[in-house]
Amino acid sequence: MLDYKLVEAVSAVIRLGSFEKAALELGMTQSAVSQRIKLLEERVAQPLVVRSKPIRATDAGTRLYRHFQHVNMLEQEILNDLPDEQGDRFRRVALAVNADSLATWFVRVAEVLFLDYNMLVDISTADETKTLDLLKQGTVMAAISTQDKRIQGCKVSNLGAMRYVPVARLDFISRYFPDGVSPSALKKAPAVIFGRDDDLHQQFLKQHYRISAGEFPCHVVPSSEGFVNVARTGMAYALVPENQVRPYLEDGELVKICDKEIIRPLYLHSHNIDSTILKSVVEMTRAIAQMELVQTK
Repeated sequence: MLDYKLVEAVSAVIRLGSFEKAALELGMTQSAVSQRIKLLEERVAQPLVVRSKPIRATDAGTRLYRHFQHVNMLEQEILNDLPDEQGDRFRRVALAVNADSLATWFVRVAEVLFLDYNMLVDISTADETKTLDLLKQGTVMAAISTQDKRIQGCKVSNLGAMRYVPVARLDFISRYFPDGVSPSALKKAPAVIFGRDDDLHQQFLKQHYRISAGEFPCHVVPSSEGFVNVARTGMAYALVPENQVRPYLEDGELVKICDKEIIRPLYLHSHNIDSTILKSVVEMTRAIAQMELVQTK
């Protein structure tokens, strides 16, 4: 039988990526955390973490971490149902959310989970094409992704889609697109992209203007809010969620540079376990997505 105090130490180190941070969270010394992990590794006869910077989980460590997440969630539900444990007890759920969703509609999900379900959210942000990696690793219990393929041990549901539009200030448009938006003009106009792995902007230019990566100048700003602020300064045009820039479009501070757009579908993946906490998360996410996202057939 597993000693869950030992499992808790391993899980904390894997989740936080260091012995120091795990020790602070658990209220222990680093030496005590290390001893617990070593003892568990001896009992299961295999390494559970790779002692690098940051700490990485082995395959066995990943499976153990995922198991602890499930057990911890079920334990929270049991304690919450016991009369002596009711009241102001918070429940916690770990989720992976893409930055654009977090900057727009997903905050409403977190708000309702807290106010109506007394739930704390532990959100990890990643590109919407990579959030599933966190789910596979067991780091989170649910993840928003652009991929609809079901992964083992999980279920998936369609949330809707986000509409992205290219926007800029009028003076930027006058400077870089005096004769309208064209492939030649786009190859000279500074854009802003999320990161070197950001394929959304490249997909937009490839789909509508046959422009490939590396054929246009760009700022790199790894922040959804930063995207909008860069466009507002007149440094670049930005491809952003329409619902994020709607106030600036309505007051005329930003305008669409053309009528082209791109639609990116979103899916919710969650572990297939019998958990009322996870069920609440899934139901609330789907309900708010229904109101906030573009609903496609």
